[in-house]
Amino acid sequence: MRVEIKKIGISTVLFSVFPLAVFVVMMLSALMEVFNPDAVINAAYIMGLVMRAIQSTLLFLVSAVFFLLAYNLLCAVGIRGVRVELEDK
Repeated sequence: MRVEIKKIGISTVLFSVFPLAVFVVMMLSALMEVFNPDAVINAAYIMGLVMRAIQSTLLFLVSAVFFLLAYNLLCAVGIRGVRVELEDK
């Protein structure tokens, strides 16, 4: 069976588990800096890591919204959406 994704709602992306998953990945990538041998770990350093994770998450979500707007605009113009073939078992 073929399924075509024609429109993706921006609110469904923003109010789903997607932002939380992005934040967890960004937080893990920020915490990798703890293993830096030159790092002095204190409260300001930890807050800097959290702020970097929040900033990266917001930047990623804003870019995702722009890509969704472009995708929805192209689908509205007449370009075909993404097609996925599903097999029934």
